[in-house]
Amino acid sequence: MDIRHLKTFLAVAAGLSFRKAAESLHYAPSTVTAQIRALEEDLGVPLFERTGRRVLLTDHGRRLLPRARRIAEMADDARRAVTHDADSGELSVRMSQSLGMLCLPEALRRFRARFPSTRVHVATASRHGLAADLRHGEVDLALLLGRPFAADGVDMETLRREPLVCIAAPGSPLAGSPQSGRDRVTPADLAGQPLVLTRHVWSLRPAIEQTLAAAHVRPGAVLECSSIVIVKRCVAAGLGVAVVPLCAVRDEVDRGELRALDAAALADAPQTDASQTSAPGIHTSLSVPVLLALPARRQVPAAAAFFAGILRDLFRP
Repeated sequence: MDIRHLKTFLAVAAGLSFRKAAESLHYAPSTVTAQIRALEEDLGVPLFERTGRRVLLTDHGRRLLPRARRIAEMADDARRAVTHDADSGELSVRMSQSLGMLCLPEALRRFRARFPSTRVHVATASRHGLAADLRHGEVDLALLLGRPFAADGVDMETLRREPLVCIAAPGSPLAGSPQSGRDRVTPADLAGQPLVLTRHVWSLRPAIEQTLAAAHVRPGAVLECSSIVIVKRCVAAGLGVAVVPLCAVRDEVDRGELRALDAAALADAPQTDASQTSAPGIHTSLSVPVLLALPARRQVPAAAAFFAGILRDLFRP
């Protein structure tokens, strides 16, 4: 089937008029008639009933209608994806929820100034299947928190390191008070303490669990959440403590809704100076890389390259 014939069929079906279809498509009426006849011959069935001035869809035409719409939409989508027009097309991004809360509004504001009509898809970051999705074009780029990993066909770039902190409710015995001078947590502090964790804790969960086991420390019950927002709410409600990126809780810490403690003693990880990204009054020496992942073996679309440049600028050390 010819895509042009299907679009002509859709135009006729929209107004049930060959004349209106010709006007909307800027065709001569004879062209519309010829294209519909060609489509009917190709399918071997009539698509319209012509009774005097009335035009009605046949049963065959009604069955074709939703499928013709999907085919036309797919054709338009394929054209946008291939041409990478500045004012059309799509951008698919995977992004850590923590980093998204930190940078997405400003990143999109800058992006829209250059690509106002591009459809943007943002999904919560996951390493599962990411390399294949980047290679096959399902994802244009990803912004992750965690240790770098090697994957065929993926370029991994560390933008900066983000501090990790242990958070607790202000009234928690673990947190003490701002006046107490307590600013760090040790494995022994977590004995019997309920933990609120994401599934992977930014690639450091195994190290944290090994550190606690080596110190013969058993924490309390573990609550696993997929959302950093839920983690913060649970900790603020006094349901446990969590290890999170400082950027994800900075506002709550500033407002006094959460206490942030240095979590360096909880994981056997290389230490780096992260003071340049710490908030006033919070000292932390445990940090995790902010990673930008791009496809290594295919051309990066203009929109994706521009968005990656924005992220590099926003996360410049």
